[in-house]
Amino acid sequence: MGHSETQQWRIADAVAWTANSDGIVALDLESETAHPTALLGTAAFVWDELDANGPIDTEHLLRNIAMAFEVGVDEIRADVIDLLATLRDGGLATTKVSTTVE
Repeated sequence: MGHSETQQWRIADAVAWTANSDGIVALDLESETAHPTALLGTAAFVWDELDANGPIDTEHLLRNIAMAFEVGVDEIRADVIDLLATLRDGGLATTKVSTTVE
């Protein structure tokens, strides 16, 4: 029997954001040094996915994005992982690792 670990992504609790047709602006309300972060294009789509489906595991998120933009998962993997890390490092998204028994 094996174990599989996945990261579950979601929007952090202390984040305020607003959206319009151009994209999303998000701010970590717990940080005294935070600045608003603009999310446009694919980044706004990723945010919408976190909002609608979070917590969502990385692979599910990648498949949703790939399907929406009609690209292969491997084509976007590095960029999406980088974006998620940037959101996490900026206090805008959080992760938890979940383990499943296979």
